[in-house]
Amino acid sequence: MPEISEKDIKILIRKIKKGDKEAFGEIYELFAERIFRYIYFKVGKKEEAEDLTQQVFVRVWESLDDFKFRKNPFSSWVYRIAHNLVVDFYRKQKDVLSLNDDIKIEIVDSLDLDERLYYKEEVKKILSLINRLPQEQKDILILRFVDDLSYGEIARIMKKSPLTLRVLQHRALKKLKELLGSRGDNN
Repeated sequence: MPEISEKDIKILIRKIKKGDKEAFGEIYELFAERIFRYIYFKVGKKEEAEDLTQQVFVRVWESLDDFKFRKNPFSSWVYRIAHNLVVDFYRKQKDVLSLNDDIKIEIVDSLDLDERLYYKEEVKKILSLINRLPQEQKDILILRFVDDLSYGEIARIMKKSPLTLRVLQHRALKKLKELLGSRGDNN
């Protein structure tokens, strides 16, 4: 995502509120990829993630008049909308959707083919283990290590204190380490 200051986002929001549709296009460009990735890691299917991402931006457009700049950045508000849509999505599902083989994994090009295949398989295995974690633990790992958000940003999205998130992350990593250890015993 291109870097932009909260001040610049405020300027874009003011333009949008005055009817500037191109400014909304800029907001979309700034956030669409990150929101898609966040949703994709939560639902595991490209088509659903694309649909939900579009729904996020429809809600952003529809709710923008109600948005007020306070202590929370605009990005936290957008992630909160995405989070709520994912929760609604799962409520409507009869089967539990999960991270799966549809996830595309990019491996550094400097590796030779054998190394690339090995790392790709390892990442897939780790993703499948992450999928076995409780939902809140999955959320913290995805937001922290995939989307590279700060504890403050995650706190606003998940409505938990940064200290609670650190404990949650610690437990998630501990459980993931246990799962990795037990996986090693089975190979």
